[in-house]
Amino acid sequence: MSAYNAEKNIAESINSVLCQSFRDFELIVVNDGSSDDTQSVVDSFDDRRLVKIVRSHHDFIKSLNTGMAAAKGKYVARMDADDIMHVDRLRIQHALMEDNPEITVCT
Repeated sequence: MSAYNAEKNIAESINSVLCQSFRDFELIVVNDGSSDDTQSVVDSFDDRRLVKIVRSHHDFIKSLNTGMAAAKGKYVARMDADDIMHVDRLRIQHALMEDNPEITVCT
């Protein structure tokens, strides 16, 4: 999740990920040099699955690439800092990818 000046929405977005029915994941939040209280909101979460990265402001794509480079998992699910993730999204997508190894992208 790349975030730039997302203080108004990011808490709800992070909560929607941390409340997934599928629990084995890491949530990487890349703060792309926000000038608001985005980092304070991110720092208010204490969850071992949350990886916090702070960088100076560059651009959206570079922030996404920073998050991808930090990812340790087999799969990557992307979302924006103002998105809300359905509680079963990761469970459904993980099962689909595991059951169908020929699939390389799942939306």
